[in-house]
Amino acid sequence: MNESNLGLSNNFFTNKEDNDPILEYKQISTSDIIQKKINIGYIPFYRTDINGILSITLHKLEEMRENKYPIKLGVQHVLPIDPYKFIHIHRYKKYLSVAKTSFINLPSASGMLWMSRMLKRELPQTITTVSYAMSLLRLAHAKEYTIFLVGTSQPILEKLYLNLNRSFPNIRIVGRHHGFLKGVAKQRVLEALKKTDPHIILLGLGFKNEMKWIYENKGNLGNCILVSMNGYLDILAGARKKNPNFVETREYGWLWRAINRPHRWPRLFSIFWWVLKVLYWKMFKAKTMTGEI
Repeated sequence: MNESNLGLSNNFFTNKEDNDPILEYKQISTSDIIQKKINIGYIPFYRTDINGILSITLHKLEEMRENKYPIKLGVQHVLPIDPYKFIHIHRYKKYLSVAKTSFINLPSASGMLWMSRMLKRELPQTITTVSYAMSLLRLAHAKEYTIFLVGTSQPILEKLYLNLNRSFPNIRIVGRHHGFLKGVAKQRVLEALKKTDPHIILLGLGFKNEMKWIYENKGNLGNCILVSMNGYLDILAGARKKNPNFVETREYGWLWRAINRPHRWPRLFSIFWWVLKVLYWKMFKAKTMTGEI
């Protein structure tokens, strides 16, 4: 998989053969991280960096799937959150319940760090969807975990499948299904997921459709890590260009997309509303909106 096809740096797609990712993450104390879990706007976050998040993920997979007597915990949902998604989640109680019960909520944009500072619950860094997903794929490759891809169109999905196999020759992708889940296709993908029982599901249906799908189907799946990929399956397949580097390094991709795509301009009103909401919480409700869990 080459950089020109994907529009991403080689940091995401090298196998890091010079170190052992399993050993690296196992050395991190997850109990210390769990004790630092906090609420920001009623949504829980781990106050740690990407290495801590991956350590928690690895320990959870081992707990669910590798123990002699694995614990039945069901779907462990990883939800990247930026300001726009934050506002959308708060508009619908059922989606807020999904975020509240997610295994991991990733602060995937710099706006979330600003919010955490304003509410005096500062998070250490942004953790983007791509960086988390690629690190998770490296772990899956090393541990021989199985992966199921759901989302985007079939041609793009096939391109992603080939790209991942080029980067990780022994990766175990046990299934893939396009993201147009209506009628028979909706039931077919559920049956395929139950049959293959993957360790990891990468779900790329678009944010709103993903939240709805997870809300409706979470109870029908087995023990697995399910990552909300939104539109990032297209980026990993090289079918959609990433944002400019100066935007990505500052984690303002969510704002860049809203400005540069006219059909998304209404999102700017949501972002403006989010800023006002954060300022209101800071002045009047910080104690009820945040805190240790």
